[in-house]
Amino acid sequence: MRPFTMLAGSALALCGSALPLQAQKPHRTPPVLVTNPSAPTTAAPPSRAPSDSAGGKARRPPPTLVARPGVTVDSSRTTARNAAAQQAVSPQAAHPAAAPAPAFTAGLAIASYSGESDEDRDRYVRQFVTQLDSATATLVAVFRNASGQALAVADGPGALSSRERERWGRCRDLHFDLQTFAPAIHDLVDELPEEVPVQRAGHALDSSLAALQATAECDNITSMISAPDRWVPWGAQYVSSARSFYHDWYGQVRDVADKNRALVIAWNAARPAAARIPVPPALPRTPPYAGAAPR
Repeated sequence: MRPFTMLAGSALALCGSALPLQAQKPHRTPPVLVTNPSAPTTAAPPSRAPSDSAGGKARRPPPTLVARPGVTVDSSRTTARNAAAQQAVSPQAAHPAAAPAPAFTAGLAIASYSGESDEDRDRYVRQFVTQLDSATATLVAVFRNASGQALAVADGPGALSSRERERWGRCRDLHFDLQTFAPAIHDLVDELPEEVPVQRAGHALDSSLAALQATAECDNITSMISAPDRWVPWGAQYVSSARSFYHDWYGQVRDVADKNRALVIAWNAARPAAARIPVPPALPRTPPYAGAAPR
């Protein structure tokens, strides 16, 4: 029986080697698709977001908030994060509905008062003084660590650094925003309470805003930068405008801030504690130039 067994084993070995290679591959168990009983049995393949270029990475579409039945989607956190990305201007800054935006603005323009009740007036006064404080504080921050002097050797916009050009542009935007406060306070004075300190402070702020003219030089200088051919000789006119601005702007802006602060103090004196407006901080006596010692 042994010779037969050896022959049978050899035959089996030869048959095994003669089988196709494909038949010798291990059999893989197909994946099991688990579906939701309530969902359709056939699903479309997921769509791919378009890529920036042929070899670029695909952009992922922003997540969509989907409300479940009986659940309200709260988007306030997303809105708050977007708002936080904007530039902060002042601890007292408030940004309610502003005036129609002019061609250039830093977002701090204000519309004239149009309310009809004491409550409307009180809300508007709070908006006015906090927004004016934001505008003056922002302008001071724009020129913090500046030289405070005109570049005497400038013969064209190319002689100015990008930081200097940007500084004049931001000042120009704030100039147009500040110009909206003068007619607004002029209309508001007649609506203020008849207490003498409040009326006096309101008229003083009206006069101070009307006298704020130095910031107009920022508009002139940005025009020189964008259209130098219209300003000949360029260097002499740039130096003249810059010197005029540096000589007058801080005193005028600081006076506006002081008068605004005085109005808040007079207003609070006749109001209950819950209705008082936070008093804006006073501006330093010294301009914010580099190397200037505080006084």
